[in-house]
Amino acid sequence: MSQLYIRRKSVFAAGTALLGAIVAVLDITFKMAGLKIPFPLFTDLKFDALGIPMLLAYFLFGFLSGAITSGIAFFSITLRSGKAFEAFMKFLAEFVTIVGVYVVLRARKPSTFEKKWKTLSMISGIVLRVTVMDVANVLLLPMFTTFYKTPAAVIVIVPFISLFNTIQGAVSVFGGFLLYEAVIRRLPSLKTE
Repeated sequence: MSQLYIRRKSVFAAGTALLGAIVAVLDITFKMAGLKIPFPLFTDLKFDALGIPMLLAYFLFGFLSGAITSGIAFFSITLRSGKAFEAFMKFLAEFVTIVGVYVVLRARKPSTFEKKWKTLSMISGIVLRVTVMDVANVLLLPMFTTFYKTPAAVIVIVPFISLFNTIQGAVSVFGGFLLYEAVIRRLPSLKTE
């Protein structure tokens, strides 16, 4: 087993733990400080920056790291609020965004990380997020909320949910890419390509 492999495993574990802790701290801080911004068209939905460290975890340490930090967000939100359904929906939205970005970046040639691939991966992440969350809301809101008793009632608000997820997905993906590029400039040893 090479020394590089052992070092990368420890960097993965430490980086994932650090970014997972950042997700948990940001969740609590945003809630306590009132920094979760309600979506004006549908105030049950709130903007935050939790997706940025999740995407950063994926960019720096791989898909598993992004998935783990998304899971940490689920547990953090559930423990803080006691609302497992809302925590699951946040987890699903951010995890699916990571999957959308992953699919496109996985398809590119290993030696390229051009603007074209970045743009395609951002679009893929946002589109997949919007699509999956629209379907998830139509299927799950009638089961887990009292206000939306039928899928037809949810379909009425789907355009608002789509707009929210487009904006929130863009914040997560663009923020994650920007932080990734800033970190790689300072710590080029973290670059995996």
